[in-house]
Amino acid sequence: MSIHMDALETVLDHSTPVPLYYQFKQWLSRGIFSGELAPGTRLPDELELCERLGVSRGVVRQALTELCYEGLIFRQRGRGTFVSAPKTAEGLISELGGLADDAASRGQEVQSKVLVLREAPVTESVAKILNLAPGELVVELERVRRLDGAPHVLTMTYLPAAMVPGLVARDLNGSASLYRVLSEDFGLPIISSQRRVEAATAGVREARLLKVGRGDPLLVLRSLSFTTGRRPLEYFVAFHRGDRSAFEVDLSSPAGSASRLGRISVSRDDLVP
Repeated sequence: MSIHMDALETVLDHSTPVPLYYQFKQWLSRGIFSGELAPGTRLPDELELCERLGVSRGVVRQALTELCYEGLIFRQRGRGTFVSAPKTAEGLISELGGLADDAASRGQEVQSKVLVLREAPVTESVAKILNLAPGELVVELERVRRLDGAPHVLTMTYLPAAMVPGLVARDLNGSASLYRVLSEDFGLPIISSQRRVEAATAGVREARLLKVGRGDPLLVLRSLSFTTGRRPLEYFVAFHRGDRSAFEVDLSSPAGSASRLGRISVSRDDLVP
């Protein structure tokens, strides 16, 4: 899908005091929000836009730069500039639920495809995080999770095998919720979590599984969750597509509330193997 070039010739009004870059930016914004410029629409390159609009390159560049900052468009090196897909605002760093529950609260559907589900000796780094002895078994669960049909996140989860006997025999494909299984079938509810978000880029495997380009932006969520008795139960690393994900945190000042939502008290070394 491409932008209608003929429409560009009537976008700007040079007789008004409104800056030209702002007029062009507002025109593109209206097209994006109305759906006329659908996600994935490729914009003409800067030189072509300058010629059609009759403006300098600085005018076009400022408008596009601000739209990039606002998340309405994105650039891909060697390919061009495109209209962004709406991002899913997730509450996974301020709430204790998993992706399935978070999506359900917004009326969306999560479907999972299990890539790995096995018991294996714990690695040294994960043993430290889960407070396990060297050689103890963990359940390793890797899933690609699709949100409303589109690949959304690649997640690798580790759980102490002794706490979840028989979990590897379960079918965790489709709409199955791991947190619901842990709570209802094993009596292990998630009581608290420490979560951390960082930026990353897609490697070859992440790009293939998430249907993005190699080097495209990802948001990486690392989480250590505890069950009753402050026992470490689950550690996961989740690679979220940067073009489709955003994390929301609810905050309140100490003066306004006795509790503060969304506070994460975890050091870098705590969750990074």
